[in-house]
Amino acid sequence: MKICDFRRTPCRARGFTLVELMVTLAILVILLAIGVPAMQGFLANRQVAGKADALVSAMRYARSEALKRAQPVTICQTTTADSITPTCDTGTGDWNSGWLIFVDNAPANGSYDLNKELLIKVQQALPGSGVFKADDGKEQRTIKFTSDGLAMGSQNGFYAFSETGCTLVTLASTGRVTTSKLKTADCQKKSS
Repeated sequence: MKICDFRRTPCRARGFTLVELMVTLAILVILLAIGVPAMQGFLANRQVAGKADALVSAMRYARSEALKRAQPVTICQTTTADSITPTCDTGTGDWNSGWLIFVDNAPANGSYDLNKELLIKVQQALPGSGVFKADDGKEQRTIKFTSDGLAMGSQNGFYAFSETGCTLVTLASTGRVTTSKLKTADCQKKSS
């Protein structure tokens, strides 16, 4: 018998047996097998919702700036957000690559002029996969708010897509922005 301390009491063996360790590992593997696929779907859905929320925030911010400044404010999509002199994009209409928010006053044409217009905010490219697509399938490159907060030429919505679902961002002509999560089947119809 092993003596553990000065009182001469027997000490117990401490630790895990091999059987206990194997059972614990088996349970852990089963829990991971169930949880990891669900977590991947959750993360993909959150990424889409995050992109939609970023666009919604930009729209609300641009509208509030138009009201505050009493001047038209435009959001335009850009692929040069990292540049020292960012410009509005005239290409694919890919909002996933970022956007500019600027006071559109000289002339109010939806295109950012570095020397005449005030750049308010630059959104860098959004992380991850997935795309933004206009509701009607057309390439909408700008969203303009008038000095009284009305949205001009933006009666359609934007879809934020991923492999697992999509979110619709709708901008009413009054400037009100709403989002709604769509079912996977509806997303597949819109993405094609």
